Parts: sequence; structure tokens; C-alpha cells
Amino acid sequence: MDKAGYIIVGIISALVVGSLLLTQGGYYWMPTYRPMGYEDGRYYPPGCCQGPVNFQSNGERIYYTGINEKGERIPFTGGPSWLANHGGSCVNCHGRGGKGGFVPMMCNEQAPDIRYSEMLREGMSDENIKTAITKGVHEGEELDWCMPRWQMSEEDLSDIIAYLKELE
Repeated sequence: MDKAGYIIVGIISALVVGSLLLTQGGYYWMPTYRPMGYEDGRYYPPGCCQGPVNFQSNGERIYYTGINEKGERIPFTGGPSWLANHGGSCVNCHGRGGKGGFVPMMCNEQAPDIRYSEMLREGMSDENIKTAITKGVHEGEELDWCMPRWQMSEEDLSDIIAYLKELE
């Protein structure tokens, strides 16, 4: 085998070993890694070195995780494909403070400000907010396709609206 052959074999070997490490045990170097989900009744967000998150309310949990206090992922239709593939929630598009203002990945429009005070200024009632969340409709107009249509229980809807009232 000539020098080029050894280089090609070396590159291929490095790629194979690297892919095996990533798929078979790449997380061993991250000792505090926890997979996304619940353990001991507490939610562990994805990624390295993060402890459990203790939410103050069911509405806050839903806003940040898309999972209610019963541990159920809230189903939805529509929205960007990454949301269906990787999970997500309100915070992914509207931000930690609910102010929106940026175009989420693979979407066409800026995420709006969903703080309760702002929606009240726009004349929205609690029922209008529930309709926007579950049906993707506001004032008879369909919202952008990027807004998922969340299939929430009345209890979860009330809890998320209560949490939106806390955002300032």
C-alpha cells in the first residue's frame, strides 16, 4: 500500500471510531449527563451538567417543557418539524420572558409577544388566548403555520394562562 492508501485508511478509521464513540458511549465523558425526562419525580433538561429543574407551577412546567405536571407530553399538530422531532414548548419560540420578537428556526414570521398584559392590550380575553393556543386562530384569522395547535386539557390551558399572567 502506498502513502495515500495509508492516509485514506487512517481517515476512515478515525471516522469509524468517532462515530462509534458518539453512538455507543459518547456521553461517558459527561458524568452528570441525564437524558431528557423525569427521574425521581423531577425534570432533567437535556444536555450536560444541568441539575433538575423545580418548577413553581404546572403552567411554568408546560411553558418550558411542553410536559404537564403528570409527566404527559402535550400533543400538538402543526408547527416546525424540529418541534415534533426533538420536543419543545412555548419558550422555544416566544423566549424565556414571553416577548418573542425573533423568527424561530424554519419559520416565516416573528414569534409574537405573549405576555398576558400585551395580549390584553390587543383586546384578547382568556377564551381568545385558549383558541389561539389550541386552534391557531385569532380574530377569525388563522395564525402562521409555525404556531402549533396544542391539544391541552382545560386544566392545563388555565395553568398556562395563569403562568402567562406572571410574565412581565
